[in-house]
Amino acid sequence: MKTSKLTFLKQKLFKTNGICSGDRNHIDFIIDGKPLMEVLNLSSDQIGKFGWGNSLSSELNEIESLKTLKSNLENHLFSIYVCAECGDEGCGTIMCEIKEQNEYIVWRNFVHGDGQLPREEDEPIKAESILFKKDDYYKAITQLEGLIKTTYNTM
Repeated sequence: MKTSKLTFLKQKLFKTNGICSGDRNHIDFIIDGKPLMEVLNLSSDQIGKFGWGNSLSSELNEIESLKTLKSNLENHLFSIYVCAECGDEGCGTIMCEIKEQNEYIVWRNFVHGDGQLPREEDEPIKAESILFKKDDYYKAITQLEGLIKTTYNTM
């Protein structure tokens, strides 16, 4: 299986099309140069869960969960995209398992759901697993943390 490169696109504009009270900026997950939504072959009214001004402490807590590979959700998945209006997983989220596998970090079993139990109600997304070299993954997450701090310092 080939490894992928994880990067981030700072402050990507999401056009609300009347869904939200205004346009939102967010930090998008980029896999091998493509937005993760494109990699997953999805179009959605959701935005990346980072960098759009909800709460610095909350976002740093989410970064910690990506570093420790311990989800903050009841279903033990990791949300990546959230509701564009409020950022709540309960309104709908794109999630996946994130696991350590030898010298790799694997994102797999992508679903659309609400972050709650039971997982049987989550809607599976047909997508291949994404494999990152462990060192590269942690460097990318550290870069994301820096982008988040920069974003909040410029608001």
